[in-house]
Amino acid sequence: MFINIERLKKNMYELAKFSDEGKGITRISFTESYRKGINFTRELMEDTGLITKVDSVGNLIGRIEGEDKDKSTIIIGSHIDTVPHGGMFDGTVGVLGGIEVIKILKENGYKNDHPLEMISFINEEGTASVPIGGTFGSRAMMGLIDIDADLRENLKKVNLSENDLNLAYRDPNTVKNYLELHIEQGRRLYDEKIPIGIVTGIVGIWRYVATVRGRSNHAGTTPMYARDDALLKSLPLIKGVNDITKELDKNLVGTVGKINVKPGAANVVPGEVEVTIELRELEVEMINKAIARIKDLIKKIGDTELKQIEAKDSSVMDRNVQLQIEKACQSKNIKYKYMSSGAGHDARDIAKKIPSGLIFIPSKEGISHAPEELTDWNDIREGVNVLLETVKLLDMERI
Repeated sequence: MFINIERLKKNMYELAKFSDEGKGITRISFTESYRKGINFTRELMEDTGLITKVDSVGNLIGRIEGEDKDKSTIIIGSHIDTVPHGGMFDGTVGVLGGIEVIKILKENGYKNDHPLEMISFINEEGTASVPIGGTFGSRAMMGLIDIDADLRENLKKVNLSENDLNLAYRDPNTVKNYLELHIEQGRRLYDEKIPIGIVTGIVGIWRYVATVRGRSNHAGTTPMYARDDALLKSLPLIKGVNDITKELDKNLVGTVGKINVKPGAANVVPGEVEVTIELRELEVEMINKAIARIKDLIKKIGDTELKQIEAKDSSVMDRNVQLQIEKACQSKNIKYKYMSSGAGHDARDIAKKIPSGLIFIPSKEGISHAPEELTDWNDIREGVNVLLETVKLLDMERI
């Protein structure tokens, strides 16, 4: 049993037409282009025989019942929203690939024991123009959204309410497994020429702001020897984040991607600099080691304060599901490797409540979130075939 790659390719190119103007694909949640894209996706689901609905927050759900009415559901999921000027593969390959899996099962007369669902989650990307946070739809379904005054106001901007979040909740006990197929968005599979990545876990994300203080003064009248330039003082910290993460562990990454210089005038010596530091890793112990080293560096700089502004725990994929993905690869004689994910996905949040698996396929040169994003159709075929086989293996389990 193999998927129809030409049909899948056609559907992906058709969905790519639903985009705002400009380079690449721009299909941001709650916009008109997104609505058209979801309507197209819903039509594909219904053509496959799925019974569809859109839940209270905007997740599109298609379902076929199983032979055993008492069995819990196997869910395939991902998203069709994009970043501004993104690519046509991120998320989309998982949604349309999942629909193709169910269509092939039905065309071959497969009788699924468990109910099967295909979900396109809303607002996975969490773009700045939609201020309700990324992986919104999956977090809402798992009851993982903390509601405060700011979120209540932001929900109103997209015509949602706190009650809508409550209605979107899904009892995890009704779900057997969650599966997601996604492009890697990195270059490990591409560089190693391996078509399938079996994801062991999704890294946690920790962000900090280091405030480095100096003294503002007139740039024209303050001699160089008398300056206390906060920007210059911050340079060892910026370089140190890079050096420390490289020294500690190959899976640890550290980035300084945002610097706020105050007062930010060309004719004023910088008096204060805010340096935003992001660390990503599976193991929190490694994050703690990195932060300890960064704090030691800050002590040497002096007059610097470090404040944590975000902490997203890592998420581990279910070991049994990983093994079933491995069996699927072996049955198709497809090369694979175990690996972690450096980017967040809907699977991150769902895995906290439901035994989950995440399958990666290569991204050409590691490019993603850009118009140049590309995954070879042969790799897509392999990935969707592995997804197909994994669904069958999980469906056959007597649990």
